Amino acid sequence: MLDEYVEGLALPNQGWEDGPKALIEAAQDQEQSLEPMFSLGKVQFSLPSALFSLSCCSNILILTVIGRPAPTTRSGQPAGGGGQPPQVIRIDLDRPTEVETIDLFIPPPTLPVNSGYNQKPSTTLHKVHVDPTGRHCLVTTTTGDNYYLYIGVLPPSPSPSSQQPPQRRPKILQKLKGAIIDSVSWSTSSGTSSSASFATRDMLLGTATGQVIETSLLDPTLVEASSFSLPLGAGRAAPEKYVRLLYTLAERTPISGIKAEQWGKRGVVIISTGTRIYQLVGVAGSAGSGQSKKEENDVCVWEKLFEPYSSGDVQPKSLELPGEPPNSELHFFNPLRTDSRGVTLGLQSPKAVAWLTGPGIYHGTLSFPPSSIPLHAGEGVIESASLIPYPSEPTSPTHITSMSLSPSGHEDAEGRMEVPVSMVLTEWHFVLLYEDRIRVIGVLSDQVVWEEPLDLPPGVRPLRLSADPLRKTIWMYTNEGIYELVMKDEDRDVWKTYLGRGNWGLARRYAKNSTHRSRVLTTEASHYLTAGKFIQAAQCFAQADPRESPFEEVVLLFVDKGEQGRDALRVFLGARLERLRKTDLTQRLMLATWLVEIYLSKMNQLEDLAAAERTKGEDEAANFEIEKTLMAEDLRGFLVTYKDNLDPRTVFDLIASHGRNDLLLYFAEVVGDHERIVTHWVLEEEWTKAVTALSKQEDLELYYRFAPVLLRQSPKETVDAFKRQPSLDVRRLLPALAPPRRPTTSAKLSPPLAAATATSHQHAIHYLLFTVLDQGNTSAAVHNTLLTLYATAPTTANSESNSESTKDGSVEFASPKTSNTEADLLHFLATAPVHPTTSQPYYDLDYALRLCLKHGKVQSCVLIYSKMGLWEESVDLALESGDLELAKVCAEKPPMEMESTRKKLWLKCAKWVVGKKSDIKTAMRFLESTDLLKIEDILPFFPDFVVIDDFKDEICTALEGYSAHIERLKEDMDDATRSAEAIKSDIANLRNRFVTVDAKEKCGSCQLQLLTRQFYVFPCQHAFHADCLINEVTQHLGPASLRRMLELQAQLSPSSAPAAKSRGARATLVDDPLLQGRKLAAASVQGLDQLRKLVLPDALLGAVGVNVGRKGDRRQEQPTVRNETEEARLQSLRDQLDDLLASSCVLCERAVESIERPFVDEGEEM
Repeated sequence: MLDEYVEGLALPNQGWEDGPKALIEAAQDQEQSLEPMFSLGKVQFSLPSALFSLSCCSNILILTVIGRPAPTTRSGQPAGGGGQPPQVIRIDLDRPTEVETIDLFIPPPTLPVNSGYNQKPSTTLHKVHVDPTGRHCLVTTTTGDNYYLYIGVLPPSPSPSSQQPPQRRPKILQKLKGAIIDSVSWSTSSGTSSSASFATRDMLLGTATGQVIETSLLDPTLVEASSFSLPLGAGRAAPEKYVRLLYTLAERTPISGIKAEQWGKRGVVIISTGTRIYQLVGVAGSAGSGQSKKEENDVCVWEKLFEPYSSGDVQPKSLELPGEPPNSELHFFNPLRTDSRGVTLGLQSPKAVAWLTGPGIYHGTLSFPPSSIPLHAGEGVIESASLIPYPSEPTSPTHITSMSLSPSGHEDAEGRMEVPVSMVLTEWHFVLLYEDRIRVIGVLSDQVVWEEPLDLPPGVRPLRLSADPLRKTIWMYTNEGIYELVMKDEDRDVWKTYLGRGNWGLARRYAKNSTHRSRVLTTEASHYLTAGKFIQAAQCFAQADPRESPFEEVVLLFVDKGEQGRDALRVFLGARLERLRKTDLTQRLMLATWLVEIYLSKMNQLEDLAAAERTKGEDEAANFEIEKTLMAEDLRGFLVTYKDNLDPRTVFDLIASHGRNDLLLYFAEVVGDHERIVTHWVLEEEWTKAVTALSKQEDLELYYRFAPVLLRQSPKETVDAFKRQPSLDVRRLLPALAPPRRPTTSAKLSPPLAAATATSHQHAIHYLLFTVLDQGNTSAAVHNTLLTLYATAPTTANSESNSESTKDGSVEFASPKTSNTEADLLHFLATAPVHPTTSQPYYDLDYALRLCLKHGKVQSCVLIYSKMGLWEESVDLALESGDLELAKVCAEKPPMEMESTRKKLWLKCAKWVVGKKSDIKTAMRFLESTDLLKIEDILPFFPDFVVIDDFKDEICTALEGYSAHIERLKEDMDDATRSAEAIKSDIANLRNRFVTVDAKEKCGSCQLQLLTRQFYVFPCQHAFHADCLINEVTQHLGPASLRRMLELQAQLSPSSAPAAKSRGARATLVDDPLLQGRKLAAASVQGLDQLRKLVLPDALLGAVGVNVGRKGDRRQEQPTVRNETEEARLQSLRDQLDDLLASSCVLCERAVESIERPFVDEGEEM
């Protein structure tokens, strides 16, 4: 049920989870523990002869075989055929099928005289040295002959025509003849530049006579064959660029190992012999520093470092160990240098050294101090050095995994300690090669972790171990075979060693999985718990796997510790809460709530301690206060981090029970409970803080809820908050913004309350103005409320109004008959936004009028009457209030076209002036205010006994003006008469106008001879037959014109009857007036085409009465018996018909109308 309740809270998942990963890692750990860490396997490769040396560098395997001796006779003399000289075999392990064999210029091995069948041949080969990059090889012999062989990637052919690629040929080193080289320190910069990859750069050689020689080698034939341009010097073709003898050991014993390392401007050279190890530190040179490129390869880098030692001024730091081991070896471990993607770039500086000696393995770490720490000649860089004795013979099975053997050495049958033949140093182990077995000893534990016997055939002996510093592979070789020692998870048990030593940080670092880490953390926590470090123990317990340290046990453990365990419990619960899975909703809720209670209890405890210390007068109270402040900050951070895992109601109750109002408000802000915050500040009467809290949230309902009280108590801040929230519905704020009910006239308000009320009122007006003008609010309720606020604005003692101040300083509200300054109200009424369609303001004019009348806002009422179009009422009200100027303004309000109304309004004003002032001069000055009134208009308003002498001048001026106006009218009438006479004359002249028509002229419609029948000629020279013109005109006339033409045709039909009969007695529409009426009615229904069909050209021609005689174009009058009135009527009808037909040229008119017509009609294709 509790899980269902928590899920109902919709708490989001938060935290870190392992899932089944711990179980998988435990199974993998068990499997790995059963697998051997090392395994030895033989490499399947057929050697051409006995193997002498093996080196593996950069995954390049370099084998050196001694060759085959020449056949001999029984007397021991050569039989005549030569043997096979020693060879160097190069195998790139990335391409193992490609094997290169290079012959050395060394005589083949020889067999001793009288040697038996199994006698091994002897060779002059002494040692073979290969650099870590796998590019350079140095072969030395027992006779002092030394050879250099480049074994890197060969350069391309110098010319395209050359078919033969460059050959690998050993170069004899003449300058080093006689020096038996036992050890080599290769330059760390030999492979850093591709252009110098053929040169070894600076390298140190340790000889069998204790000499240290520096040289640089380069095969000149490869330089000539390559595209690189390396300086060789004039006339110099020897591989040795330079040879310098730097130092000679005092005892002149063979140098079994040498290593040079440079960092910054400092350098160190470590030299080992059979019994001594030397450290020479100092300032090293830099290849190419201050030198030209031509001389760069000839610079001696280490000469400066050896100077104080070779001169005898300083003795190198040395260590001597007794015993004469058969093989003394010096090894270094270099970590890999990789980029951000994990690609190997090379080797870092060595961090560990191991020296194979008679009594044991001398092992230490290398520390290269920075330039800020002084390093003087005679000092060393090997630190934490120790001597690890060789382990004794085991009595357990041959394969050993993490077994503990006594590190004491064991002796052979003659009582001597058995010393390994060879050694390899890895990061965590020493690999020792004996005559009959291989052992692996842990660097940290000094214990044997793996051992395997060597099952070799008779006569086969192990020679040495070799390691690839880049690929970290280990090889063991005999005179007849090659073996690879495969390492798997070398650092598998490192964490156990560090755990046993109590090095918790390194143990966690090298732990392979969560199971190992949990074991380390549990052990570490137990250690801290025993030492009384509960906080550290809690941190470790929280990070450990719950199966290693159950939650209940750890909690009870800290609870039993009392007050000291409370802080540790808080740390443990917090850390465990961070690591809980996202789906553990119930656990997260319970832990988070428990932690809140612990925090609050701790704060109370600190307060009690501080109060007790203050009572005692001690200075510890300040420390407790600081600690309490820090605890409160921690709790705030906890509430923010785990707000989604807390039940707000429970946490609010917890905090309130402890009386922490500041934390209560903080948590309310964290979870977004702004209503609780605003309510708190309102109850505390902290109005500014309440408004600030309201502004920080987006819930509009809180604005509506707290608006009434905040507007009364903090109006300015509240209105500013409203302005910053444009989403507010102003209509829901109107109850809070509306003015309160005004008390009766006799009611009095104290000055502070009156000032507060006025301030609130003013800020409410400002906010509504903001919504109306800036936000464009068009609600009538908002506009009406704003009007109400303007009209009911209270007056104070300082306002210039009719309100009265009593003796005690209180303020009385103005009565309805009094009036405050109406400037703001009038400005709003005049500039208020109006509806774009109706041009009416958004507020209710009737309501505004009633409101202003109630509160005595006369000017506002006048303005409202004007907006309502009640001009007379506005003027009457202005005059009633005695404001003539306002009345004059209202009289000018009607539009100019309403001249009669404007004059009526001005007459009202004039009547009021005459009646009130009774002053003729004042009335005369009033007439100057408008042009609508004359003196005769106001004369009836004067009393009968007024003497004319008082305004005689004005009357004379008016009469003179009338006389001038009459003269202007007479002139206008004369001009009109002259214009009419001129028009009549022009009309008469038009009747006498003629046009000459050519006899060959053709009709513009039918293209037949024009003079064959009746015709019309237009001023534009277009001519038409009369019937053709009728047809053309009827096609373009509108319905009204067609009907008018038909009416004229019907009215003129009787006169055309005789003519029609004379032309063949053909019946027409005009023969029967009754039939004509029926057809006209039908045509009005059937459409425009039917109307055109009713038009008969012959009937119209007869109606017009135009004929073309044989003797000319003179119009012939038809005989008639009608009287003159009837004749005049018919002539008028003919003129009208003639106007319809020939008022304009049909072709010209059609051309003008077609200008705007498109060439292609809509829907028509081109």
